[in-house]
Amino acid sequence: MNNMGTRRWWALAAMTLAVLGVTLDVTVLTVALPTLAGTLKASESQLQWFVTAYTLALVAGMLPMGLLGDRYGHRTVMIGALVLFIAGSIGCAYSTGPEQFIVARIGLGIAGAALIVMVLSIVTVLFSEEERPRAIGIWGAANFIGLPLGPILGGWMLSNFWWGYIF
Repeated sequence: MNNMGTRRWWALAAMTLAVLGVTLDVTVLTVALPTLAGTLKASESQLQWFVTAYTLALVAGMLPMGLLGDRYGHRTVMIGALVLFIAGSIGCAYSTGPEQFIVARIGLGIAGAALIVMVLSIVTVLFSEEERPRAIGIWGAANFIGLPLGPILGGWMLSNFWWGYIF
């Protein structure tokens, strides 16, 4: 039983890292917009969609992703969302134009919605009623830390590395 208890917390740690990536992606782009405007030759309207496409897909995708998780299994949807999130990140990093970038950001947002919802669903299965508040608190902390950390990490990465690394 002790081994299973340890494995649950390691699973939560992995899922928390995924949630941290989703929340970082909400704000990390704000510091990269001037760089993206020049690199992708994006208009002001397209720059607004760079940010909005992700956030809109993230918010609009939560309910449908929850339904998919209930129908096809939370673990299956979680793994699919991780694959989509990685593909979307690579798509953003290697976009050659604003339209490609917007489509990749929409994919990231949909994957992010699935990750957030699936983590909460999996936590309710993995942890007992007594442990659940602590597990959800850890999940909430990842959300709380990711939002302000995005611009800090993004600014550091932009000044030291290639812009695509922020994704």
